[in-house]
Amino acid sequence: MQPKKRFPNWLKIVLAAFTVLFVLGAIFGKAPEPKLTTAAAPASSTPPPTSTTSSATPTPVAVTYTVGSVTDGATVVVDGSDGTSRTVHVLGVLAPVASTGCFAAESLVWATSTLSGKAVKLGSETAQGIALTLADGQDYAALAIQQGYLKYAAAAALPALAATESAAKTAVSGLWGPPCNGTIDAPAPTPKPTPAPTPAPKPAPATKAAPPPPPVETTEDEAPAQNAYYANCSAAKAAGAAPLHRGEPGYRPALDRDGDGVACER
Repeated sequence: MQPKKRFPNWLKIVLAAFTVLFVLGAIFGKAPEPKLTTAAAPASSTPPPTSTTSSATPTPVAVTYTVGSVTDGATVVVDGSDGTSRTVHVLGVLAPVASTGCFAAESLVWATSTLSGKAVKLGSETAQGIALTLADGQDYAALAIQQGYLKYAAAAALPALAATESAAKTAVSGLWGPPCNGTIDAPAPTPKPTPAPTPAPKPAPATKAAPPPPPVETTEDEAPAQNAYYANCSAAKAAGAAPLHRGEPGYRPALDRDGDGVACER
């Protein structure tokens, strides 16, 4: 007879352990599964891609502006597409004083025609105001100065606008011409009345000179009556001049004895 094989002690212990686990699993439920440990993956210089899902942020809609009203050439009220409204002072310009400043009415009419109801773009706001650009890209301040409706505000320190004003002065445009001559904070000076020209006297109508009278022909025998002299009445009678009346040539009181105005009457 062959001798019986004996189980090693370690095998008995293992079988006993499994028997105990089986009984416990049957009583309390499924036995916990043993955790498997895996070797750590080698480090990589490139981090693994992470899948992130982010919601796209909506881009804010740019606000557009339209000029609602014009206070003066340098001050306007703009209405935004977002429903807001604001008063804007245009950067770099000065307007004539309302109602009293020289060229104020002309400046306001031009600014209203150029801006009212028109789309504009606003620049960044500064202490001196906001740059205003027309829809065609032209700078409003430069246009107003060039055409002589506004003056340059030196406090803005904008050399381009200063050069534009110098050109307007040279061209005597708008408020740089008479009667304002660049003055916008006072009424236009009252022009001195021009004296009416004195009409030249009409020349007298030309007349023909009267012909000189013909010379009076006298003879030596005819003596002028005014030179008649009679020594006495006998001489007067002899000359045929008696009687002599007062006022007639040859009459003299010495020949009129009775003084009745008739001499040598007898």
